[in-house]
Amino acid sequence: MDYSNLREKTIFDFTKDEKILKEVFPEGIFEVYMENPDEFIKNCKNWLQPRAIVLDIIEFSNVTNNKILYNALKKEFNEQYPNDFREVGDPFYFF
Repeated sequence: MDYSNLREKTIFDFTKDEKILKEVFPEGIFEVYMENPDEFIKNCKNWLQPRAIVLDIIEFSNVTNNKILYNALKKEFNEQYPNDFREVGDPFYFF
């Protein structure tokens, strides 16, 4: 999997599996996605705030236990969104 250029990616660059997306998306967003998946995918960068896109991918790394992706995201976005990354011992630590 390519973890470079993460600022240009969305959750859909990593998965389109409905079961995983249902776990990743905040409440209500999965239902919006299911109404018209192709339209949602096409326009998600316009509809969603950049932080929401990053949070979805962080949650995807949590759901799939992908520490490599999580660390790549942290390296790329920690300065911009420091409160969204947790370490062992922190409340809400993902892994």
